[in-house]
Amino acid sequence: MVIDWRPATPTEGALLAAAEAADRDTLLATLAGAPLLLPVSPEAAAGRAPMAWPTGRHDGRTHVIAFTSPEAIAACLPGQSVSYRALSVQDLASGWPDDDWLLAVDAGLPIGVQVTAGELHVIAGPALEAERDLRDAIAGQEPDALMAALLRTELLVPLRPGGSESRDLSDPDFPWLCLPDEQGQPCLPVFTAEVRLRQALGDLDLVAVSSLHLAEQWPDPSWQLLLNPDTPLAATLPGEAVRTLRDWLGQLRRVVTDAAEGERQHLETAAYAEPATVGVPAQRTPPDEDDEPDPDPDLPIRLQLVIPHRYLPSYLDDGYQRAAGLVHAWAGPGRDTPARLYRRLGLLGEGSPFAESDEWTAVLRWEPNQDTPEDWGRGQPRMESLVVPDGTGLHCLHHDGRDELLARFDAATGRWLPT
Repeated sequence: MVIDWRPATPTEGALLAAAEAADRDTLLATLAGAPLLLPVSPEAAAGRAPMAWPTGRHDGRTHVIAFTSPEAIAACLPGQSVSYRALSVQDLASGWPDDDWLLAVDAGLPIGVQVTAGELHVIAGPALEAERDLRDAIAGQEPDALMAALLRTELLVPLRPGGSESRDLSDPDFPWLCLPDEQGQPCLPVFTAEVRLRQALGDLDLVAVSSLHLAEQWPDPSWQLLLNPDTPLAATLPGEAVRTLRDWLGQLRRVVTDAAEGERQHLETAAYAEPATVGVPAQRTPPDEDDEPDPDPDLPIRLQLVIPHRYLPSYLDDGYQRAAGLVHAWAGPGRDTPARLYRRLGLLGEGSPFAESDEWTAVLRWEPNQDTPEDWGRGQPRMESLVVPDGTGLHCLHHDGRDELLARFDAATGRWLPT
């Protein structure tokens, strides 16, 4: 055990506190967000040779050796010149060679810990799943798949040290960090996780943005996009591809906006909403008694709006945040089917996108807030066009009454987050 040692990083401080408290769960969770340094040959450290797993034998078990900082390496291996590669827990888990091997982190230090293959996969699991599409696209060298995966990914943009205080990508003074590649080509590094940014660039300030916003504000078409540089999940896209993505997004936005406006007009005039106009209760033919379930008296009011099937990808894949249709009160769990809901709202008829035979239908559901008009959800359904409130759930209502939550809207990121 190394006696004269002090934490060199905030991560090591957190690990020490967890070790002293014998809190293994916190210790493992801290490791999940930290880069780990693996001793390798100088050629592998420079990316000129494959990386061999640095292993040792102890108590009859093979251990992969890793450290949490260069200072930890110096403390554990004094007097030795050690080259290393920084990897995340996700990188280790994705390529772990043998389930019988153990990961030995900072062996000999007060924060030293042995991690089993099972524990490694558990703590890396969520991040591995989030990166699955990116990994597949990069491994398969499929640019289109990579672009599609990036569309669904939040990106971290490092900021140039000493630059302006602006965090607005549209600001001409935004402190973009431009780095040259080996050929001197200007590149903008971006990352899919903070641990990857720390692996490559250390303790730089950063801003989190959607890939859509980054594409719209791309600073220079001559710059390349450098994704996760100096990490195993690295890829490069030319600036022209990013600009193409931006143009495509503009076209998509116009298509979706036009479709939403057409749907709003259709809702005002088509048979399934007649003769409602926006903001006015819809006058409907009285439904059968079986189509009017009693609302659950123990539940607070939830507002609901049915959306046509064809718009579901616009919400889930493209982050669409507007809705137009009949706002009404949710009856409660198990009290509706698509056909019953259609009949109660008068959504069936010539020109309607809905059919009584539908196996499922998509609905938006949200809690009223202080900005919600008091008469919404009381009395007749109302024809409205609105921006989706934060926390709105996107549900799939099945023909057997099952209610499946698909995603929830996060206004801070402008994305529908899968559940």
